[in-house]
Amino acid sequence: MKSVLMTVILLMPFYSYAWGPTGHRVVGQVAEKYLKKSVKRKIKKILEGEDLSRVSNWPDKIKSDPDNYKYTYSWHYTSWPNGHDHYDPHTASGSMLAATQKQIDILRKKTSTNSEKAFAIKFIVHLMGDLHQPLHVGNGLDRGGNTCRVIFHKEEVSLHKLWDERLIQYTKLSYTELSHYVDNSSKKQIEEYRKGNLLSWMTESRNLRESVYPDEVTLSDKSPNKNKNELPNYCNRDLDLPTDQLPRLSYKYSYKFMPIVEKRLFQAGIRLAKVLNNSF
Repeated sequence: MKSVLMTVILLMPFYSYAWGPTGHRVVGQVAEKYLKKSVKRKIKKILEGEDLSRVSNWPDKIKSDPDNYKYTYSWHYTSWPNGHDHYDPHTASGSMLAATQKQIDILRKKTSTNSEKAFAIKFIVHLMGDLHQPLHVGNGLDRGGNTCRVIFHKEEVSLHKLWDERLIQYTKLSYTELSHYVDNSSKKQIEEYRKGNLLSWMTESRNLRESVYPDEVTLSDKSPNKNKNELPNYCNRDLDLPTDQLPRLSYKYSYKFMPIVEKRLFQAGIRLAKVLNNSF
């Protein structure tokens, strides 16, 4: 049964969702608060009355229409291998950085149609969220944590899905509640968050990435994998480890990483507002 499950996972698109529906709506909701009034009016007109939180998940929804939108699948992620100091877009799988910048350029272009601008806004909202999820800047070895099996509060789940959805779902907060909850930074901190560009913000995700991988279960006849360029056992698709050899995560993991999740969601929202304000 586990082998069948892993086969299904591996046949799915390279990455699933980033932050899940709730997380993306939080990013859009936070950004709405920090938009200039004139920009908010222009965006609402282009989106025909919809707000950023409502359109934030559209780029994931259209994955159900591969005939028309398959070309956008690789926009949601990129790879940046361990040990590489500089990001190389020519060798990276996925094109998240370039795709985000392209949509920003379309939005800024005076000759773009309203339809093109609406498409661009929807993707900018979504991809700014993706860019801030550490596992969407993958190591190129484990499909952004999709092949990594862990136990979270007695449920077997991929490490990617844990970060996309389960950590957020465990708070039991709606996206409106969570958007208010994460918005607790001082004006000075917000100004710091606004600094930088797409590459520097993506670099933050890359630098956070390795810390989210839990330790391997230590077996009596085998020490944990210490080579940073090798996969942990629980990420190795060929091993098909039994459940008792998977990392068991619960309150301690949530306590350590939920503040980081909250910070990344808020930073994504603040920076999304900056990008949109500067594009009009």
